[in-house]
Amino acid sequence: MGGPKALRGHHGNTKQALLASIGISMGGLLYGLDTGIIATTIGQSTFKTYMYGGSQGPPALVGGIVASYYAGGCIGGLQSGWLMDKWSRRYTVLIGAVVSILGAALQAAAVNPGMMIAGRIFSGWSMGVLYSVTPIYLAEISPPENRGFLVGLKGLTNAGGFFVANWIGYAGSFASGNGQWRIPLAMQAPPAVGLGLLVFAMPFSPRWLVKQERHEDAVKVLRRLHGARGENFVQHQYVEIRDQLALEADLRRQSSLKILFTRQYARRLLLACLIVNMTKLSGSQVIQNYQSLMYAALGFKGQTVLLIAGCYGTMGILGQIFNLIWVSDTWSRRKTMCTGTASLAATLAILLALSKYYPDDRNLAGSSAGVAFIFIFSFLYAVFFNSTNWVLVSEIFPLHLRGTGVGFAIFTQATTAIWLSQVSPTAFEALEWKFYFIFIATNVSAGLVYYSFLPETNQLSLEQIAAVFGDAAVDGSLGQKDIDDKVEAIELEEERT
Repeated sequence: MGGPKALRGHHGNTKQALLASIGISMGGLLYGLDTGIIATTIGQSTFKTYMYGGSQGPPALVGGIVASYYAGGCIGGLQSGWLMDKWSRRYTVLIGAVVSILGAALQAAAVNPGMMIAGRIFSGWSMGVLYSVTPIYLAEISPPENRGFLVGLKGLTNAGGFFVANWIGYAGSFASGNGQWRIPLAMQAPPAVGLGLLVFAMPFSPRWLVKQERHEDAVKVLRRLHGARGENFVQHQYVEIRDQLALEADLRRQSSLKILFTRQYARRLLLACLIVNMTKLSGSQVIQNYQSLMYAALGFKGQTVLLIAGCYGTMGILGQIFNLIWVSDTWSRRKTMCTGTASLAATLAILLALSKYYPDDRNLAGSSAGVAFIFIFSFLYAVFFNSTNWVLVSEIFPLHLRGTGVGFAIFTQATTAIWLSQVSPTAFEALEWKFYFIFIATNVSAGLVYYSFLPETNQLSLEQIAAVFGDAAVDGSLGQKDIDDKVEAIELEEERT
C-alpha cells in the first residue's frame, strides 16, 4: 500500500491547514447569510405587500417562512452523516453548496409564500449538511493545540455572514419595488458558488482517508497540512489515527445510529444535543430573526430598524475576533461555556427590565439602552458560544460515529428551531418582555449541566479524547522510538500483504 513508507522525508507548508480552514469556513459565511437575511426580509414593506397583501402577515405564516428553513435542516442533518462517510467530508460540502444555490434561486424568484417556503427548505437542507460537515472537517485537519482557533474560523465567517446579511438588507431598502427583498435574497448564491469552487482546492480529511484504507493518500494530506512541523509530527499523527481506528474496528461494524443510544455513547449524544440546541435556546435565534420586531417594540421605525440591524451584525464579528485571539485555545472549553451561559442570562435579565419599563419611544434613553444590550448580547454570544459550541461537538464523538452523531445533533437543533420560529412571533406579541424569562432559565440550566457533566477536551487530539469518555484510546505520549517501531511494523505488515 505504501502509506507508511511515504512518511520518510519531505516537509510541507505550515500555512496549508490555515488556508484549508479558511476555505472550508466559507460554509459559515453561507449559513450566516441564509439565516441572517430573513430578519431584514420580513421587515421590508414591499415584501409584506407582495406576500401578505400589505398587512404584517399572519404570525403563523411569518413563523412558517422562518421555520421552513429549519425543516430542511432537519432532513439535511439526518442525511449528512451518511453523505460524509460515503462520499467524504470534502464532496459533502460540494453537495451542500449546490443545493444552497437552488434554494437561493427559488427564494429570489418567489411569486408566493409557498415558493418562498420551498426555497427556504432547500437552503435549510444545505444548512443541515454544511453545519454538520464543516466543524468535523475542520477538527479533523487541525492539530490539537490550534483546533479551537481553526474550527473557530467557521464562527468568524458565520458572524461575517450575519453582518453582510444585515447590511445587504439595509441597502436593499433603498432599491425600488420588489428589488428591496429579491436582490438581498439572491445574494445568498455567490458565496455558495465560491464555496463549491473552493472545494476542489481542499484536501480530503486524513482521518476519512485512513478509514477508507487510503493510507498513502492520508500521509500525503498530513504532510501537506502539517509537514513543516517536521516528520515526527506527521508520523505521530498517522500512527495515532491508524491505531485508534484499529481499536474501534469492532464497533464500526455496528449500526452507527443505533449505537449512539447505547450507554457507552448516550452521554456524548446528550451533551452534543444540548450544546447545539443552546445555540437556539440561548435566545440568539429569536433576537437574530425577530430583532426588527424588538426594535419596533422599543419605538424605532422604518429604515432606522434596518440600520440598527446592520449595526447589530457588527457586534458578532468583534466578539468572534475576541474569541479567536483571547479565548479559543486559551480558556478551557468548560470555563468558556459556563461563563457564556452566565453572561447571556445576566444580559437578558437587564434587557427584560429595560423592555418592561421602556416599551416604546417615549423615553429615548431607555430605548437606546435596550438596543445597546441587544448588541452586548450579540457580542457575548460570539465570544463564548458561536465557535466553542461547534468545537466541542466536533471533538466528542469517535471517528466512526462523528458524522452520524453531529448530524443527529443538528437534526435536534433544527427541530428546536422549527417550533421556536413558529411560536416566537405569537409569544413575543402575547408575552412581550416576559418572553425573555424563558431564555434566562435555559441559560442558567445549561450552565449547571456544563459545570457538572462537561469534560475538558482542550489541547487533546481527537483520538485522545476517547479516553476522557472511558473508551479504549491510543497512547498520545508515544516517543519517537515507539513511533518508528510502529511505522516499521506497519511497513512489514503491508509488505506481507
